[in-house]
Amino acid sequence: MKLPTLLAFCCPILVASVTQVNVALMQRLTDLREQAGEQVLSDVWRSVAIGSLLGVKDFNERNDRYIPELSGYASCDVELSPTINASKPMATLAGIDGIPQVSYWSTSDAFDQQKSTYPYFARTIPADSAVAKAAAQLFASYGHKYVGIAFVQDAYGEAYKDAFVTFATELGIEVSTQGFAGGSEVAVKAAIDNFALERLQVGIAIIFGNDFDRFFEYATEKGLCGPGTLWILSEATGNGEVLARTGDLQVAANGMGRLLSQGGVPGNPKYDAFAADWQHFDSQASLVSYIESNFFSYTADAGSSHPDGTDLSQLASDFFATVSPDDVATYAYDAAMTVGMAACDYVTSGESFAAGSYDVDKFYAKIKALTFSSISGEVSFDEFGSRTASSGNYMMYNFKVNDGTTSVDAVGSWTEAGGWAWTTPFRFSDDTILPPPAIKVPDHEKNFLGSGLVSVGNTLVVANYILAITLGVLTFLNRKHKVIRCSQPMFLYMVLFGCMVSTTTIFFMGIDDNTPDLTDQEAIDYASKYCMLVPAFYSVGFVFSFSALFAKITRIVKIFNNKKLSRVTITAWDMIKPIAVLLAIDVIILVLWGSDEDAKLTWQRIPDLEIKGYPVESTGTCTSANPWPYLGPIVAIHFSVLLFGNIMCYKARNAGTAFSESKYVFIAMVSNLQIMALGLPVLFMVSENPVSNYFIRSGIIFMNDVGVMLLIFAPKLMLVYFGSEEDLQMATMTQASNGTSSGGSGKTSTSDGDRDDDSRRDTEPKPTTP
Repeated sequence: MKLPTLLAFCCPILVASVTQVNVALMQRLTDLREQAGEQVLSDVWRSVAIGSLLGVKDFNERNDRYIPELSGYASCDVELSPTINASKPMATLAGIDGIPQVSYWSTSDAFDQQKSTYPYFARTIPADSAVAKAAAQLFASYGHKYVGIAFVQDAYGEAYKDAFVTFATELGIEVSTQGFAGGSEVAVKAAIDNFALERLQVGIAIIFGNDFDRFFEYATEKGLCGPGTLWILSEATGNGEVLARTGDLQVAANGMGRLLSQGGVPGNPKYDAFAADWQHFDSQASLVSYIESNFFSYTADAGSSHPDGTDLSQLASDFFATVSPDDVATYAYDAAMTVGMAACDYVTSGESFAAGSYDVDKFYAKIKALTFSSISGEVSFDEFGSRTASSGNYMMYNFKVNDGTTSVDAVGSWTEAGGWAWTTPFRFSDDTILPPPAIKVPDHEKNFLGSGLVSVGNTLVVANYILAITLGVLTFLNRKHKVIRCSQPMFLYMVLFGCMVSTTTIFFMGIDDNTPDLTDQEAIDYASKYCMLVPAFYSVGFVFSFSALFAKITRIVKIFNNKKLSRVTITAWDMIKPIAVLLAIDVIILVLWGSDEDAKLTWQRIPDLEIKGYPVESTGTCTSANPWPYLGPIVAIHFSVLLFGNIMCYKARNAGTAFSESKYVFIAMVSNLQIMALGLPVLFMVSENPVSNYFIRSGIIFMNDVGVMLLIFAPKLMLVYFGSEEDLQMATMTQASNGTSSGGSGKTSTSDGDRDDDSRRDTEPKPTTP
């Protein structure tokens, strides 16, 4: 676990008018997660311990080289007495004993949230919530909606995870949390396996150096490292631990980031001075002796990588020249200074550390009231004793591999007020500055109609065109034939035109976003241009073809329902009026529909299966959020007119079949009604299958149009070319049964063939003798 090391004030005593404040420097001495014999702390952790000792020494000497405010404490008689002796147990015990603690590496938000448990806890490092917020905003700036977080299951990892999830959720990011026990290969692999199942490619790893290899070796094996991925490390993993990796781990490190609340930041004059002085500490024998005297003696055992019997409390002769001060060392330095300056403020305010007079609450209040400028920046504390988030330094480091060499550079920083600012573009694992997608984008099956099926549909269109043109040509060539003249060629041409327009709908239905030369959005925009043409062409085609039939059957009903045998005049305009009215209504509705951005049809991809918001399978279709204010009236009008037309056909069922073609018109209308009544439910059932939907819709339109044309034209042309004189005579006679009696029957008839014309009027026939 990340031991939350801390500085604890304890045991004040008076020594010759000097208030000597014992300070327990809480330090990690060994790393118990490692195998026996390898549990010695690294030089990095030695530098952290040295940072706290330097803080104690500089305070006692009132050396203000890094903290100008220290000069104001020259008259203070407080002296710190260090003893090298993580944080949650000590913070609890110290809280019970009334001893304040100032931590330099405990970042858990639990210390703020559970103040009753940790009443006198303070820290010079910002809490996890601040750096976790920076991490969440980082992924949000990259447009990631799904992020993974792998974390070691200790106080540090759990707190970081909780804070990150909170801020990420506020930004609309879904987080996959995978915890594991530190040092457990099985647990590490389980976490990575879960990420792989979710196809995640970006995440943040809260892991320590001893888990780095096993985590990223297995992540590489599972395809979660390398080009197209992004891993952000926390401060738990040091830069040096990454830079030392070779082979596959070096490849995995390329394009990684490391986000931390950094104490010492180059560019801060005080830190720059501290780092420069550090390089020369090896030559200061008294300083080295002071440091070593405060270390516990720790002797390497036979299993250690160090020579057996080596006194590990002693520093190498070139320690300061070869080991850079870790940024945590700056927090440790400031923690020691915080205890000393707060003790001075407490004493100079008239308070005492003497037994019976010591007031821990007042001393803790002095800690929280401190503000000073130091090697970790501007230090100030909030109401909980934590360093204010706004005074922290949040840095992003970028690891890059070039020609087999790994380097790391600070490329950006974050502040609560301004967010992320970049000095150098972050270079990702594919050596570009474009962030990878959050998940491995699955193959997207778009269920296109396919060129073969569309070709079949277009063939049906061409077939109907050829049939309509052929019938039109034959009608025109025989326009003077009495059978054609009796049928009014103008309305016959309208039927053909309507069927051709209606059939054209099949062509527009076959246009989708299967256009490889366009981007996805361009392809969708292209397909959307044709969506409104589908209802437009079908509606107009229906009006022309059906209305012509409707006009003809209405004419016959007027004639043969004339019980008084009075003269009835029906002009061409009388027959065109219902066509014009219906066409005008349809056109107005279609124009309004097409101009309504919220209701008009557009091409959309409807996901059938998704993984983390990415479609695995989808269906393209022309759809609208609410087309029914326009589609509803069109369907209702067409269905009503179609139903009314069938009723009219029923009334004309006894009329002669040639003059009015009532029999075939009736069949055509019934066919239309049946197709609409049966086809719509079938289309609804296959609406989610684009292939079946297109095939059935195309079949309905084709069969409806070809059926109407054959029913209306085939009988006429059969009579024109193959009918006998008797057939022609019967075909040009309109008969109606006026009733029968026992003595015979009464009949009325007229020969309209010699005087009916496209523009002439129809009259009620005069009675003739049998």
